[in-house]
Order: sequence, then structure tokens, then C-alpha cells
Amino acid sequence: MAAVTAARLAAAARRRVRLLAQRAVSSSRVSLGPRCDVRAGVRLRAVGAGRIAFGAGCVLDEGLTVESHGEVEVGEQVIFGHHVTIGAHERVVIGRDSMLAELVSVRDHDHDFTDPDRPIREQGVRVAPVRIGRDVWIGAKATVLRGVTIGDGAVIGANAVVTKDVPPFAVAVGVPARVVAYRRAAAAEA
Repeated sequence: MAAVTAARLAAAARRRVRLLAQRAVSSSRVSLGPRCDVRAGVRLRAVGAGRIAFGAGCVLDEGLTVESHGEVEVGEQVIFGHHVTIGAHERVVIGRDSMLAELVSVRDHDHDFTDPDRPIREQGVRVAPVRIGRDVWIGAKATVLRGVTIGDGAVIGANAVVTKDVPPFAVAVGVPARVVAYRRAAAAEA
């Protein structure tokens, strides 16, 4: 029993040291709210004028990567599974109490490829903000693409590719994601 307690205390101390180290290297462009739990291998990169802000009590699991050339705003009590990736050229907003399972990808941009005579890498990117509402659950390995809004209380199934808006309290699955149910009857009638 004492060994288990000591191990838990040591793990908590390591998480606290990682959080303090992350805050020490963070500039005014990266902010972590109080009581954030930062696990090993978290990478938060604000490029140029980019900003990243996490609300209080967020859990940033192992390998989370956030790169922002624009703005990433995360509400309170958001939980990120391991190896989630968020990329913002303009704006990504995630509402409080949301959960993103492992290996989820959220990006507000993708490559332009309209000119077949030029290499894709030279054509730049197309950008549109992404908004994820409050109390949203995004299943493992799902991908949220540019310009998408996911309404409050929605559920996105594992491996889904979200290419268009998802209404509040909808359950969306598949590639591309489509609404298959609603968590509230009133939401389905709206």
C-alpha cells in the first residue's frame, strides 16, 4: 500500500514538474490555465503571431501536438487523449468539457491543389476556422477538417472524417461523417 501511494505521489510530482517546465518555456503567446495536467511529450508551438490558450483543468495527454500560426482557444476541463494533433493557421476553438480521444486530428487548413501544373507544396493552403462546441465527444482517430462547426453536445464516431457542420446533440459517423442519430429529440426536430 505504501509503495502504491509513493508511486502515485512520484507520478503527480513528475506531472507538476512538466507543467512548471512547460509554463517556464511558454511565452505570453502560450497559456495554460490553473490545474492543467500536462503529460510527457506535449508540444505547444505558437509560430509568428500565433497564440495557444488552455482553460483551467485541462488534461493534455502524452504526445499532444498543437501548432498555431493563428489562434487556438481551449475551454475549461477539456480532455485530450494521447497523440492528438491540432493545427491552426487562423482559428480553432474547442468548448469546455469536450473530450478528444487518442489520435484525433483537428485542422483549420489544408493544401491547395487546384493547379495541376505546379507542385502542391508550392500552392499554399486553404483556411477556414474550426469551432467545436461544449461537451463534445470526438472518438479515436477522427479527423475534423477546415471550416467545420460541431455543435454543443455532439458525438463524433471513431475514425470519422468531419467535412461539414454537425448540429448540436447529433451523433455523426463515417467517411465523410453523416448524422445517424440525435442525443435529444428536440435537436432532431430543429
